[in-house]
Amino acid sequence: MKIAPINQNLPFMAGEVKILSDFDGTFMPDEFNHDVICNGSKPLDKDAFNSYFDEFQRFLSSTDDGKKTTELTISTGRNLSEFNYYMKKIKDRGLRIPVPDKLIVVNGGDEFIKSKKPDFFSSDREDMFEESDINLKKQKQLRRFVINWDGFKIKDRVKAFISRLSGCPMLIEPPTHQGMYGYRGDMTLQEDVQALPDEDKTNYISLRQDGNSLIRLTAPVGSAYIEELKGLKDELEQEGYKIVFQTKEHNGETFVNSVSDNSNWQLGTSIEIKPETRGKVKKLDKFHHAKLMVDEIMQKGSNDLVIVCGDGRNDLNMLSIENYLDTDVSDYSTESTKTKIQNLPLRSIFIRNNSSLDDTISKFEQIYNFDGHKRFIVVDKNDETKPHTLLEAIKIAKEDYSSQNPEFKRNNQ
Repeated sequence: MKIAPINQNLPFMAGEVKILSDFDGTFMPDEFNHDVICNGSKPLDKDAFNSYFDEFQRFLSSTDDGKKTTELTISTGRNLSEFNYYMKKIKDRGLRIPVPDKLIVVNGGDEFIKSKKPDFFSSDREDMFEESDINLKKQKQLRRFVINWDGFKIKDRVKAFISRLSGCPMLIEPPTHQGMYGYRGDMTLQEDVQALPDEDKTNYISLRQDGNSLIRLTAPVGSAYIEELKGLKDELEQEGYKIVFQTKEHNGETFVNSVSDNSNWQLGTSIEIKPETRGKVKKLDKFHHAKLMVDEIMQKGSNDLVIVCGDGRNDLNMLSIENYLDTDVSDYSTESTKTKIQNLPLRSIFIRNNSSLDDTISKFEQIYNFDGHKRFIVVDKNDETKPHTLLEAIKIAKEDYSSQNPEFKRNNQ
């Protein structure tokens, strides 16, 4: 792809900020994590919560001549129902956070667009995002990366495979494609299994499809079905599907019972089937959504800015600036590589919640901030030389990009 100059004279299209942020530990600070909000395991400082998110709301609501100039997209590893559950718990506590313009689920899966219905936090709405809010246009755009994948057809092939397994396991499947609720009588999987006859409680496979992009299979701990299900990979590939097939041991998302004692619920094993993708990142990831944003800005020469934010290993593809270049980088010191990086309308922010990625993050700071511009920013509340909050880092990213792009600056005064 031809890289457009960063300074196009198109003021009518210039100056928007598109933030794509991970949720847990990034947009939602660690001190307000799931255990605090949903389980009440620790005291919640409501004043600190309100102060933090009120400031964020003011920032997002700022306008230029009545035009909204900041778009917030949240990307989460949660599925739609899990995210909505978190939001409901916040609402039940009498709190609120900025409602994102868009929501991406399961780390790069389906995207949902903010509803035009009454505000979630000040109305009696049950869910912040509904299945009908799905962005079908984005599904089509992602086909640029995805290779021969149709989640709903593949699910049918998976169900056919399960029907041929020895032992004839019962298939337990929720009717929704966006969550883990709604099994028989709107029960959870655990409630559904507990209600089964004893002979069926350890002879089942659960199938959950999170939209078009992820199929997850589980079986009781100690069941032989997990090994048998691995034969799915060969069958799907023989049929021409390009998939990423993963076995996830001791998966916190698969709290299932045990063959040896069906009343004993524990972390089990899941089989996950995802799309294989073209390019540097080989499985569908939140990176691909950010790449579409960056490419659109460059193709239009619109002088907008994408800011990507994350805190964990699963965010590294999105945060790695070189992934947005259409050529492999072997030498970061060449003028050609530096120019390509300089022309990207992109800033990355990493929230340092622990030391596990320090070496990687230090490398990113060194190779991406080579000319003094802050393209890769680290938030560390324990380091006086670094920003202490995500919002502080976003403001630094905007200021730095403004110094490089006068048209962007003119529209963000």
